[in-house]
Amino acid sequence: MARLDKRQRVEAALAGAPVDRTPVAAWAHLLPDETTGPGLVRASLKWFRDYDWDWLKVNPRATLFAEGFGIGFDLGTYYGVLPRQTVPTRAFTLDDLKPADPGKGSWSEHLEVLRTLKAGLEGAPFVQTLFSPASVLGFVVGRPTAATQLGVADNHANTLLTLVRTQPKVVHQALEVITQGLEKLAKASLEAGADGLFFAITKLAREGALTRAEFEEFGKPYDLRVLKAVSGAKFNLLHLCGPKVYWNQALDYPVSALNWASVGQGNPSVAEARKTTGLALVGGLDEVELIQRGTPAEVEAAGRRAVEEAGTAKYLLAPGCCVEPDAPVENLKALRRSVGA
Repeated sequence: MARLDKRQRVEAALAGAPVDRTPVAAWAHLLPDETTGPGLVRASLKWFRDYDWDWLKVNPRATLFAEGFGIGFDLGTYYGVLPRQTVPTRAFTLDDLKPADPGKGSWSEHLEVLRTLKAGLEGAPFVQTLFSPASVLGFVVGRPTAATQLGVADNHANTLLTLVRTQPKVVHQALEVITQGLEKLAKASLEAGADGLFFAITKLAREGALTRAEFEEFGKPYDLRVLKAVSGAKFNLLHLCGPKVYWNQALDYPVSALNWASVGQGNPSVAEARKTTGLALVGGLDEVELIQRGTPAEVEAAGRRAVEEAGTAKYLLAPGCCVEPDAPVENLKALRRSVGA
């Protein structure tokens, strides 16, 4: 068939129409450039062009969404990919939450990033990352008790789980405030040019985190509200983060595609996922061992196998989550080569 441009290729793959080749992309925290709007624009365009990806997942710093609710972070001090939290440092109260306004502060700066990327991508599609309300609440209530990425992440999750199980009314009140803000940011992101959301439930909808019943009460209803606010977007993608995710509970989300870790984390394989959903599947490669520690030849071979197993209909090749900031350049190039010219 005739060669498609990036937008045509991605939109055809999402719709299940014929493609000239499988679309491919990967994403990472672009450190230290993500700390400023202009830096994120430059680094994102370079990342997109250097590897010739078919679409761009805009990857802001992980704390961006909590910043909109008045939570402060030291962008000069990172624990892995997580900036150090500065305020408030005491126990969480509802007084900590400020009404979020996409027209002010770091959210406003990020919307300008999207507008600038829209022009720089020259027609290629891009999706705006947006954390789920419960994921954002984890950043809001967590406190800086350990100077490592794992320590901070565990503190966020454990503090949130404790709050869910001891103060459920407070959690619902906080989620209401957060959801209202994220609905506004989601709409504003599309107005700024994004083709949809990369809606991420960050390691909460899985075994060992929220129970299935807790997810149904404190996660899903608020997620659906945010996604409803952008239901007209062509490229809304749900990211289920982590091992042993609650796959079946996410199959009715109003999105066009699913992304998850399909290799080595106790989740459905791409073949198994095909049997449960008609949504487009985005994934197929292991970002933990293969992309980070494998050889270029291994990455390229794995990419080819993934495409052969998945088929070209409603499939976009990608890792199951962010690759590391120091992922080997040659492995990323091999990922791109795996789908052909």
